[in-house]
Amino acid sequence: MAGSRPFACACLALLAGCLVGALSGCQRQPRFVPASADSALVSPRDSLEQEVRRLRERWDAPGQGEEAARVTAQLLLRDLRARLALEPRGSWDQRARDLLDSLDVGAEVAGAPCAMLVNLFARSNPSAGSWPWAFWCGPGGIVAQPVEGQGAGLVSVSARGLFGDPPVPPGPPGLAALFARRTGGGQQPLLMVWRVAGERLEPAQTLGADSLGVVGTGVFESEGDSVVVLATRTWRYTPRFDECATCPHVLRLRRFRWGPEGFRRVDERIVPSPYVSFVQLIQALTAGDRDAALQVVASPGLVESARRADWAVVRGPWRVAPGSEAGAGEMVFYRGSDEAWKVRFVRRGEDWLVDSFEPTARAIQ
Repeated sequence: MAGSRPFACACLALLAGCLVGALSGCQRQPRFVPASADSALVSPRDSLEQEVRRLRERWDAPGQGEEAARVTAQLLLRDLRARLALEPRGSWDQRARDLLDSLDVGAEVAGAPCAMLVNLFARSNPSAGSWPWAFWCGPGGIVAQPVEGQGAGLVSVSARGLFGDPPVPPGPPGLAALFARRTGGGQQPLLMVWRVAGERLEPAQTLGADSLGVVGTGVFESEGDSVVVLATRTWRYTPRFDECATCPHVLRLRRFRWGPEGFRRVDERIVPSPYVSFVQLIQALTAGDRDAALQVVASPGLVESARRADWAVVRGPWRVAPGSEAGAGEMVFYRGSDEAWKVRFVRRGEDWLVDSFEPTARAIQ
């Protein structure tokens, strides 16, 4: 619910300040009243009430989600156009949240200067699907259209070439949206980019798991005022390790710069952590790569100690003890059905090194 409780229990502004959703006794069912004298709305009250009633019926009807989203988006577009005529600097995304919340329509909203995406769904049945709509500054004012990304969660939005003179950030006019699709291991990032062609959006680029990573998160960042960057932190399951969705993982940081030809990867590296160093040690030992093993230990003798402990032998999957944190300076690792090892780490610069290890008792699970 957007806003404070007194605000939600009083009057929610609807349709460019022309209707008031009076929540009787703080109920969710709005009661519409005539437009006030300073309203920008020209539709009669009865006609609008019928439109809203039909909208709610569509959201409640099976198989009508796409049509309900279209009607909702058009209603929101009319409201935004009227509102911006009165308040040119008004917030699009906050206005959208207020209106959609008062209509009892589920929505994820993300905005940028002169751009916004609204991912619409039935609040009574969120699992039935979602339908994203884009709003942006066209040549004659704000325009909207449906875009790809149905069924995915909306994370964030970025835009360029739409706001300011000269535009900031500069570049060919375009919108970029980061979505997340649910998988067995968690959320999988999905980037979609559109070029602005007047009052239409045209698909320009799509990046999925092969580029962004299998499971994880992402965020749009800026390099000064001129460059937009997408940064993702993602992971995939590690061979010889049993990793749950909430367990520590080997995270990869990837950065993609938005240039004239779209988003291009400019950096990729593993995010240092104690867990990562232990994984790298086991992988180096099982591969017989002594030089690689030496890179992740505090003293050379630890490599031979690990060999004597048969860490170079593949016996069973490794996994961290329940409740372990990826950044902990001391972690317990299990191997197979009976081994348990307490491993300590020391920090060297940005990296972590294995400092010591010893057998320990397994916790009762």
